[in-house]
Amino acid sequence: MKGKWHYLYRAINKQGETLDFYFSHKRNKEAAYQFLRRCLRYYDLDNQPKTLNTDKHSSYANAIARLKKEGRLRADVEQRQVKYLNNGIESDPAPIKKLVVATGGFKIRKRAWSTIQGFESLRMLNKGQFDFWLRNDERKTIVRERSAFMNRLFNVEVVYQ
Repeated sequence: MKGKWHYLYRAINKQGETLDFYFSHKRNKEAAYQFLRRCLRYYDLDNQPKTLNTDKHSSYANAIARLKKEGRLRADVEQRQVKYLNNGIESDPAPIKKLVVATGGFKIRKRAWSTIQGFESLRMLNKGQFDFWLRNDERKTIVRERSAFMNRLFNVEVVYQ
């Protein structure tokens, strides 16, 4: 953004579903802490993951230790920093990066965050993460209902009337 680095933190589960994402102008202990705290806010200690796969950046270890100390993360959680275990998360943001490049980049952080939220929400929808809202399990019907949901969400029906 304006020639400065910004970071998109992302969390996915083992099925590849996006759990949460966080946009930060820094990649440090505080940003990693904020991201992990944000991811864990919906889970009580019993339902938190037993293993966290991260890259080898030291900020994650510090954030995990801090969350354990505060009692926000289960004490027995294991952090794994094995190169190939996080391939899912490493390859997952590629379509988002393509969209950001296609937009010509961002100049204002607030607009960047809003646009990335839209991109991520649409990706989650296309991955089928919201299909539990739909009424049918038939493939043809799911696609139609997903389209109808998107039309309502973005008020597209008004455009076509």
